[in-house]
Amino acid sequence: MSAILEMESVSKTYGKGHAAVQAVDQASMKIEPGEIVLIMGPSGSGKTTLLSMAGLLLKPTQGRLLINGEVINGKSQRQMADLRLRTLGFIFQAYNLLSALNARENVEIVLNMAGNGGKAASTYAAELLDKLGLGSRKHHLPADLSGGEKQRVAIARALANDPQLILADEPTGNLDSKTSEEVMELFCHGMGREQGRSMIIVTHNPAFERIADRVLWLEDGHLTNGNGRTNH
Repeated sequence: MSAILEMESVSKTYGKGHAAVQAVDQASMKIEPGEIVLIMGPSGSGKTTLLSMAGLLLKPTQGRLLINGEVINGKSQRQMADLRLRTLGFIFQAYNLLSALNARENVEIVLNMAGNGGKAASTYAAELLDKLGLGSRKHHLPADLSGGEKQRVAIARALANDPQLILADEPTGNLDSKTSEEVMELFCHGMGREQGRSMIIVTHNPAFERIADRVLWLEDGHLTNGNGRTNH
């Protein structure tokens, strides 16, 4: 079986000439089916840039990117958007919920974008929230939810289209320690291993290391594995 994601000597440079900044430099990694991989490193090291390229939100300056063995370089914006919608799920530190929609609608809208609508989509969105302990909160707007509840809605949204790979950027960064622990358990048991999904988690939280298969370190744009060797 092909790796879900492959990055081959991927770099991202912002600006040109003397003002150029190399955010990511020749990074390579493979994410296998069902694998949970952490990317850690100091602030400003390029972690979000790397995750954005892995999530097809940002085009590399150079290098190759493959999803399920298929080269992504050169695909149109429409093709990239379709791949993101059907293959990837995103969870952000700031939740990125739509403030005018209630919890169920925030999940349902992702199903609608993939062509699933009507009562079936509404019911499925509600079921996802029920499984995440938000059955009584599904009609609440984001402003009426706690940080932990917002993150659970974001998790339900990420799971809505049954993605192969979930990308999470500091998913517990805005949560207290108790809620962080609860969210971590969801990552391990409700999203990752039990469902066979792959996950890339960018985090400063060392507690995530106990659920990970591998930890990669990114510093000054260079990606290495746990013992400091360049990752391949």
